[in-house]
Amino acid sequence: MIRQILLTTLLVLSWCVADAAAPAERGAYVGGAFGSTTLEDDGLFSGLSYDDTDSGFGIFGGYKFFKHLAVEGRYTDFGTFTVEGLGIDASVVSVHVMGIIPFAESGWELFGQLGLGTIDLSIPGDSTSETVGSAGLGVRYSYSRNFSLGIQTDAYAYEEVDFGSTYDVGVVQTAVTVRLSF
Repeated sequence: MIRQILLTTLLVLSWCVADAAAPAERGAYVGGAFGSTTLEDDGLFSGLSYDDTDSGFGIFGGYKFFKHLAVEGRYTDFGTFTVEGLGIDASVVSVHVMGIIPFAESGWELFGQLGLGTIDLSIPGDSTSETVGSAGLGVRYSYSRNFSLGIQTDAYAYEEVDFGSTYDVGVVQTAVTVRLSF
């Protein structure tokens, strides 16, 4: 059993690194992300004790239409932020348009994204959903046409109206990403 798992792993890795370092110019891809998240409250929790950082993760999938453009869907769990001892779980489902600048055949790509989604905020006994906009930048290196590692920072924001005041609330995530292309 262990030999079969090891052999399968070696075959998958050899498939991932068999091609040139230039990333695929088109096709489907899937991936995952893990990183640090920060809640930006714009004074909403002013005067309260709160922890505005946590770790988060995400999964994504998309299609690269040509070397400069992709469309991507994501699920991101930002973790739990604490206000006066009360945990606020935050997650988002979103769609993004990705602009990509490849650096010749080096395997490096710079990318930016604009997106729209729904953020879910949950506290014990209550939850709310809001429409969010997002923007982000990142860089990735393709070890082969099928496998790349990257780092990206994305910001998600919406307006919260509370007791007659408006606050620009957002979550920023900086994450390391792994992507497999088909």
